[in-house]
Amino acid sequence: MIEAISFQHILNIVNDDLKKASMRITFYDSVDPVSRNAMAEINKKVKRHNFIGVIFCNPNTIFCKNEILLNLNYFHHRSGKHINFFCCGYGNFWPEGLYQDQQVVASIDGMAWYYSDQAFVYVLNEFEKTTTWRYSGENELLLLDVSPPIDDKLNINSAIVCNLEIMNRDKAFTSVRSFFEDIIRYSATNENANGWQFSDRKGGEAAKNYLKEAILSLLPKTLQDTYKKAENYAVRQI
Repeated sequence: MIEAISFQHILNIVNDDLKKASMRITFYDSVDPVSRNAMAEINKKVKRHNFIGVIFCNPNTIFCKNEILLNLNYFHHRSGKHINFFCCGYGNFWPEGLYQDQQVVASIDGMAWYYSDQAFVYVLNEFEKTTTWRYSGENELLLLDVSPPIDDKLNINSAIVCNLEIMNRDKAFTSVRSFFEDIIRYSATNENANGWQFSDRKGGEAAKNYLKEAILSLLPKTLQDTYKKAENYAVRQI
């Protein structure tokens, strides 16, 4: 779990992670110059990407309190290096008075985590300015497949929004905890990377749709067809 009080903060972390991302080709000092140059050319053509989650949840709602805040410490440790979840409007190590409305809402590793409506709305407005997503007012999770930023903008390959409250009412999952568990497990497997590489080679609609198809595959089969047909419903592409 990573604090998110500005769009630029998210952008910086995504960029740093992509720079550190291990390449598919490894350089060895022992290889000859010709082989090393060939490896360098292959590396240049490797399109790096990262899978991230951006959470917009209001701690003043019962849903957020029960489904997300109570599990924030667990999500933090369980997600590990597999996927970064950015909690918009939340943060730690805030000095007193950073935001007039800041309040302690959770604890991660024994450290207080704060929330501010002011910070939440600031990030929300920035996301709406830079993407086609529009906030519903309910608890939502954005899932983004991103490549290195271009001109200080998120370079989004594929993106979906999951309205967690609608999904809960539709019984798309037994709990947000179980849904996040499936997302984390998917992020940790080769299925994520292989699916992205395959869709990228296909290009066009296949590349844009692959993330939605992947997430829908985690849901009950009885809902998959319904969500596929309802583009403006609980799980939709943005």
